[in-house]
Amino acid sequence: MQRGLRRTCVRPAQACRRNISSTACRHTGKSDQSKSSYSSRLGSEFNKTKVKWRPIPIALGIGFLGLFQLYRLQIREEYRREQEWRGQHPEDNDDARVRRRDRIRPSGPWSVQIMSTLPLKMLSRLWGKFNSIEIPYYFRVPGYHLYGWIFGVNFDEIEERDLHNFKNLSEFFYRTLKPGVRPLDSRPDALLSPADGRIVQFGVIENGEVEQVKGVTYSVDALLGSEPMAGALVNSNISSSQESAQPSDTRQRLGDAEIIQTDEEFARVNGISYTLPHLFSGDKPRKGSLIGQRKNDDASDQSTRSQPSSVAAVTSSLASAQRPWYYPTQKEIPTALYYCVVYLAPGDYHRFHSPVSWVVESRRHFAGELYSVSPFLVKNLPGLFTLNERIVLLGRWKYGFFSYTPVGATNVGSIIVNFDKELRTNSLLTDTLADRAAAKAQENGEPYSGFSEAHYSNASPILNGHALAKGEEMGGFQLGSTIVMVFEAPKGRRPTFDEGFTGEGRVGGWQWSIRKGESVKVGQALGYVEDESSRKLDT
Repeated sequence: MQRGLRRTCVRPAQACRRNISSTACRHTGKSDQSKSSYSSRLGSEFNKTKVKWRPIPIALGIGFLGLFQLYRLQIREEYRREQEWRGQHPEDNDDARVRRRDRIRPSGPWSVQIMSTLPLKMLSRLWGKFNSIEIPYYFRVPGYHLYGWIFGVNFDEIEERDLHNFKNLSEFFYRTLKPGVRPLDSRPDALLSPADGRIVQFGVIENGEVEQVKGVTYSVDALLGSEPMAGALVNSNISSSQESAQPSDTRQRLGDAEIIQTDEEFARVNGISYTLPHLFSGDKPRKGSLIGQRKNDDASDQSTRSQPSSVAAVTSSLASAQRPWYYPTQKEIPTALYYCVVYLAPGDYHRFHSPVSWVVESRRHFAGELYSVSPFLVKNLPGLFTLNERIVLLGRWKYGFFSYTPVGATNVGSIIVNFDKELRTNSLLTDTLADRAAAKAQENGEPYSGFSEAHYSNASPILNGHALAKGEEMGGFQLGSTIVMVFEAPKGRRPTFDEGFTGEGRVGGWQWSIRKGESVKVGQALGYVEDESSRKLDT
């Protein structure tokens, strides 16, 4: 019995000694290895590792080579553009490498955190190049039908009957529709859907905040830039500021007799002094007037001639507005800021149109990020639309301020604005210019505005901007994305007790015609200004 006990005590002791001895040997080996250099140890381990070659699918290899070639073409094209820009702007040439702007790392779930580390802008540029590759003739029809089956494209609405004529995906994305398939709502005070898509959110702006989803808001200033009320009409009772672009005091003759005649008629209707010297040189700005004051002197002039029919439609719409509040016989109409967000899916019609007859006075280009605008990120990434690259178009309509913002997204090749030919989005050159502007602002000790600005004040001598008629095509996306509209409209009045006041609702003013999540088409009314007098007649 005692011998058995002695054995059980000895064996663990021996095992313990073996472990200690073995551990000491391992530590000795590690100390010897640490004396050698990292490169020698790396080479030794590499030589000991047996290399096993495994086959990969041919399609995967071809795809990798194709992406690599696209990347090389992208770098070459961006270098060519930068050299071309340097030749046109020798005074801005700086051989020193510009420090990149600090990227904003958003908070959110782990999937959002991972997405924020990816080179989404470079991937989107490569996707744009991929979309421009010409598809073999006999692969086009089955390929487009496969895409349409996945994303729900209605081929009966496409104007081009022969799909073979779309040489690549980019041309197919930017397809046109048959005339008459998108009728416009006939009400003169209706706000039309700018694109085919789905309503993400809409409502009234309170305390300068726009609701992204329930419980998550972002600032109007962050979306449109500081002082978003620039360009508001004098008959607007929402305060404006001189911080942003204002109408130019220099008016150049465009040489279009029809435009000048239309402008003269608009001036006569609205009691504006209109003479030939005034048309050529403009009046000297009055003290305290909004006209002729522009704080941002760096804004470039990207004016292009408006369509005469658009000018006529806009002048007619503006002339139908009520007199400004300072007229003795005019009663002040309270207004409010409203917003509406429309999401375009990959299968939707990708061109966007003017929702009302209005005047675009200026443009702001924010060279931001390119996160996806899918419903998942809209719910989980606060301020998504203020982070992404976007084009903010500022102007006015008959009820006051109006803004129209196409927002970029992942894999959106570019945003096109028909009347701004110099605009370049999702471009390496644009990012470089933004980096330089940010570095220059930091050097001067000034805050960086975050955008580059252009104005269209010379597109019409009297309108001081580019005229867009209701339903007119404005541009488009190279893939689906989002449009955010912020506008001023009458908010009506609270009904009296005799009219059935219940504590909610208003009589007259702005009325919505949509629901959240509803699918809409171009020309469909999103809302309208209700005339109180017509409502009394109906009742």
